[in-house]
Amino acid sequence: MEVGLQIAPMIDVTLLLLFFFMLSGKLTKSAKLMTVGVPVASAAQVPGNLGERDVINIDASGAWFTGDKKVSTSELAVHLRERFKNRPPLKLQVRADAETPAAKIKELMALAADAGASEVVYGVRTH
Repeated sequence: MEVGLQIAPMIDVTLLLLFFFMLSGKLTKSAKLMTVGVPVASAAQVPGNLGERDVINIDASGAWFTGDKKVSTSELAVHLRERFKNRPPLKLQVRADAETPAAKIKELMALAADAGASEVVYGVRTH
């Protein structure tokens, strides 16, 4: 009796993994592609691990978005707590419009601190 190696199931699994990573990468990029007029900061530095962060966008009127989905204050608080509970540590990238009221950013910082955020970075342009 001869034992053979079945290659078709391995190809299927490889393709499924490829599709999964391609789609999940695209979802992360769409969250960052939301049009937000971030402020200019000449001394900005890019952290090396942006891929591990949740993206919170804030538009000029102060509305919050998890990725590109608009959320209320209570929905954002629940989102941050759940994210921390399921995949600690909680690291955030905040992309706020240059016209966003400072009170909204302060409120977001309080929500992030209550949820247990360990690190928050702000999106800016250098020019």
